[in-house]
Amino acid sequence: MFHQPEPNDVEMSEPVPPEEPEEPEEPEKPSQPPHLHFENLPVEIHEAVLDHLFGVRASTLSSISPPKSNSSSWNKALRHPRRKALSDLALVSPAWRRLVQERIYRHIRMEGTTDAFQDCADWFAIHSHLAPYVRHIEIWIPVLGDRTPKMHPLHRTRRDTGNDAASLSDITLPRQSTDSSSDSASSSGAAGGVLAAGGRNATLQQIFYHISCFFPDARILTLEVCHCKKPPMIRYFDSDPWGQSDQEHLEVLPKIHTFVMEGAWNVMRDYQHWRTLSRALPNLREWQCAYAKPKLESLATISRILTNMPKQLTRLNISLEGFYSKSGAQMHWFDAPQSDQHLCRLLGEIAPQLESLTFTGKVCATLFTNIRAETLRSGSKSRLKSINLAVKACCREARNEDGSPILNELSGVTNMNFINAFERMILAAVRSLDALTAIEYMRIRFIDLDSACGLLNPYFQLVGDKCSGLWSETILETLHTAHPTARFEELSDGILPQYGINSQTGTRLFPRTLPRSIKASMYKIIADKSKT
Repeated sequence: MFHQPEPNDVEMSEPVPPEEPEEPEEPEKPSQPPHLHFENLPVEIHEAVLDHLFGVRASTLSSISPPKSNSSSWNKALRHPRRKALSDLALVSPAWRRLVQERIYRHIRMEGTTDAFQDCADWFAIHSHLAPYVRHIEIWIPVLGDRTPKMHPLHRTRRDTGNDAASLSDITLPRQSTDSSSDSASSSGAAGGVLAAGGRNATLQQIFYHISCFFPDARILTLEVCHCKKPPMIRYFDSDPWGQSDQEHLEVLPKIHTFVMEGAWNVMRDYQHWRTLSRALPNLREWQCAYAKPKLESLATISRILTNMPKQLTRLNISLEGFYSKSGAQMHWFDAPQSDQHLCRLLGEIAPQLESLTFTGKVCATLFTNIRAETLRSGSKSRLKSINLAVKACCREARNEDGSPILNELSGVTNMNFINAFERMILAAVRSLDALTAIEYMRIRFIDLDSACGLLNPYFQLVGDKCSGLWSETILETLHTAHPTARFEELSDGILPQYGINSQTGTRLFPRTLPRSIKASMYKIIADKSKT
């Protein structure tokens, strides 16, 4: 059945050679990775590590809206308390050298004396590559600098500092011991043309000239002058110490967009001083001006400045009173006659052109009434994003319930006339929200250092659509009409009926935390108890 092979077939068939085993293929060798270096990491990683060590650098425009914490404010958090130790990080690698030096030198603080400016000139003449990193210059001017005896140049000592990553304020810039001839030579150099020898306070002419020569890329300038009883004013020019002439001009600093004046009474006492300063700062976008104590001259000066406010200025921070105990001074401030124009009206007229407004002093409802009226009159969209008011008292134009002016009364939680005026101001602020369409943050607070319980000082705060602080039925109705999406986080009385100290147990019945809401009518409990 099955086919059988023939013998011839078998013989004629060729033998099949055995298959040779296949040689295994050699695995491909992986390509050698490039040699990695620390410097090859993305610059974002280096920046993140240094931000963790130095603190995060926020935008220079962070003052438009309130920062989440002081550490994120570019103006306040640049100077690190351990910069001298952190300067060693510049030696880690070439990639870190520039990043570390940039962070250290972005904010320098100097004493405003001719010696300090000469030291600064010597330092940056040698380390010129560090000058472009400077963005914020803070100059502290000792108020008694001109009253101290001058130190002879031979008595100055030099401190050896080899690491140019150290901070200017920490190293006290080196100054060689010199004789009178070498002093003359240095004062005639690029930065010493207007500098005088000795330990006297520098003039504004010298300060602006020095910044123009060495720090043309600076963006923020802070002048801090100490306060004392009957403080002397800073000298403006060599030929015109008090800056009363239009013939003299400060060096123009076109890149300065933020100007901070601490102890402003020693820098600016009349409108002519502002004219001299503003001409030298043509591109100013933010101005901060703080007076330590109320002065009629400062009130008149600020009023005239607001009347002629530069159009490019978008962020304004004015403090006409520092935070100090009343001790009778507030009574005089209440009785002081108003300037020709009410300051709240002037602030209300210029507020629509601003993005941020911060004010400390006497305030009343007129401010918000004028803000709303001016915004609606112009017909343009409001730019105002942030309002922050620290109320020290109510203006003369604030009225009691019977229409009489509030005079000869100390503001405080025990005075219902003040509480009623403060409530009317909050009501005007809430009513203005229908015009302030860009507002993101609003805080109005009364600060009383003599209060028995500072946590009960009235306040109002709006962050986004969340409200807290003083409320009443009228405020709630107005809020619903002007800003329907805004709501109080909670509504409570905020003040206990038993406010005070229990005479039997001695228990304090004050709140231990800031109340999230306080009903305006509850302050009558405090007012009544203060009379008993």
